[in-house]
Amino acid sequence: MKTIELIILTTAIIHITAPGAFAGSQAVLTESAVIEKAVLNNPGLIAAEKMARAVESKGHKQFFLENPMAGVDYMNGQVSLLSPGTGPMKYFVIEQKIPFPLKYVWKAGGAAAETDAYKYMYEMKKFETIDDARSAYYELYKTIKYIDITGGASAVLKQISGIAFARYNQGMVPQHDVVKADLETDLLENELLTLNRQKETDIQRLRRVTADDSLLTGAAYSLEDPQVPELKAEFDGIRDMALKGAPSVRAAAADKALAENMRNMAIADYLPDLSVQYKRNMDPSSSGYELMVEAEVPLWFLNNQQANIGEDWEMAASKDSGLEDEKNRVVYEAKDHFEAIKADYRLIDLYKNKLIPQAEAGLKSAMASYQSKKIEFMTLLDSERMLLDMKKDYYMRLMEYLTHYRMLEELSGKLD
Repeated sequence: MKTIELIILTTAIIHITAPGAFAGSQAVLTESAVIEKAVLNNPGLIAAEKMARAVESKGHKQFFLENPMAGVDYMNGQVSLLSPGTGPMKYFVIEQKIPFPLKYVWKAGGAAAETDAYKYMYEMKKFETIDDARSAYYELYKTIKYIDITGGASAVLKQISGIAFARYNQGMVPQHDVVKADLETDLLENELLTLNRQKETDIQRLRRVTADDSLLTGAAYSLEDPQVPELKAEFDGIRDMALKGAPSVRAAAADKALAENMRNMAIADYLPDLSVQYKRNMDPSSSGYELMVEAEVPLWFLNNQQANIGEDWEMAASKDSGLEDEKNRVVYEAKDHFEAIKADYRLIDLYKNKLIPQAEAGLKSAMASYQSKKIEFMTLLDSERMLLDMKKDYYMRLMEYLTHYRMLEELSGKLD
């Protein structure tokens, strides 16, 4: 019975809360540190930020008039050889083009909308980068937990195999019990090899998203257990927040505003632009000057303006429909995350507080029953497999829950 007690003790040690309990001396990598590194170093995000700044800088000039043209006008005052006239004259000339005031307003509005669109595109890229970093962190965390669980299960199976071998030597059980136990142990050892290869792949993915090749190069490290917040908000409130705050919706709204301003600019081509020219005689003894005002005449509007208006009008209508489509997509995505969070939270609670404790108790009972010859060896193995699968399912559901929760949070804002 002492062997059975030892196995039961080992089973308790590999409970889902045990892995990492003795990692106090190890370097601990946190989810927030991974996200911070990704946001700071990711090349794609840096490129998106620089593009947004470039468009913002370009947009500033739309709020000002074009630079004026300045020059000197030389005029020969001699009329003929017999009539020498007054001689050459020099004039200082400055000319300023002035768009029709409404054009200026729409042009500035279009520049502001384009700046907003690229700003929200940067925010979308930022959320994409954070999602990628979180996903990489969660996958590595899950793989490490799988390794811990599988290693513990392998240790228990080796001890069970020892019991089966001892009982076989005593002539109490057939040899196939020992063979089955050894085979099951070998399968778990092979799974551990696969999981360790997966861990290296997960680490490399984490290095990619953080652009840090030195990440987790040490032998001793552990990952911080992620926080598991509970979703308390109702969907109606989440939907409203998502429609107001989702970067993709705001980017679509900025695209719509830009298209509307471009449409208005096309219509405004019917309105004349102005050109003001001031000319002053450079002779100190003269106070004469000229002032000329010109207006553009849209004489060929049927060929030029009409085609532009049709194109920009349809583009504005397209962006308006695109905005509504994006709103519908965001609401659908928020609902999908919301329902997945609710379902996964119930499953996490079920696994942690009911199914896993029951499976552990079942394995304990099966061990005792096998020792007293009340059950077959395969029944004991089935109990061990069930516990292993449930622990893996628990962490899989936990990672799904956290992924959906954080993605919903990025759509609608802080939820906890």
